[in-house]
Amino acid sequence: MLGVASRFATAPKSNPLAALQCITRNFGSQGSLAAGTRSSPVAAPAVASLNPLGQEIQKRNAGVSTLGCAIALVAVGGCAQGMGSLFAALIVGMARNPAERENLFTYTLIGVGFVELLAIVVIVFAVVLLSAE
Repeated sequence: MLGVASRFATAPKSNPLAALQCITRNFGSQGSLAAGTRSSPVAAPAVASLNPLGQEIQKRNAGVSTLGCAIALVAVGGCAQGMGSLFAALIVGMARNPAERENLFTYTLIGVGFVELLAIVVIVFAVVLLSAE
């Protein structure tokens, strides 16, 4: 058992992952936990797929969903530009024909409703993309 204690003494104390690598390297080369016995070889865990607590790391492609969310949110800028165009056309229309002011304003509000609906759908789509794995 003295050999096992000396193996633990060589493991670095500050970095748990380095300690795990040192322990698996020492035990994996001996074939078993005790230095004198050679019963069955101990399968050394793949250290690259373990976190410092010894649990398996699940691969998560969060960068792709974040990138998709950012690309989808570009459409919100297009919605803002569309609203600006709607109100610019309202002002030009009122300047050319002041008698149609009420009708132009009604049509502008209907257009703003459609643009807002598109913006809300884009934002919901972006949130779904962001939460997807």
